[in-house]
Amino acid sequence: MKHLLTLLLSLIAITSCVAGDPVQFIYHGEVAGIMCIHCTHKVESALSKMEGVRTVKVTRNESGGLPRLEIIAARATLTREDAVKALGEDAKMYDLRSLKLVKAK
Repeated sequence: MKHLLTLLLSLIAITSCVAGDPVQFIYHGEVAGIMCIHCTHKVESALSKMEGVRTVKVTRNESGGLPRLEIIAARATLTREDAVKALGEDAKMYDLRSLKLVKAK
């Protein structure tokens, strides 16, 4: 049984090396209306439900501007309109000012 488990783990490791990391697309944007940590979590939660999205992170802008948004997704076709739609009724409170693809890795 021990040898079977070792073989299985080895096969999983080899498969992940051969398959490689999937391509990730990084988007940056700005979102107005975020005043507190609750707002941050609400926006992150809504946007993380979009198809292909892996992570969403809202951070304070150190230079005093609007909070910054970073989305890492599995697709290169994510649009601002998709994000506004994902926010639903909350789009009235949180204004997604911009969203653009900045990098594929």
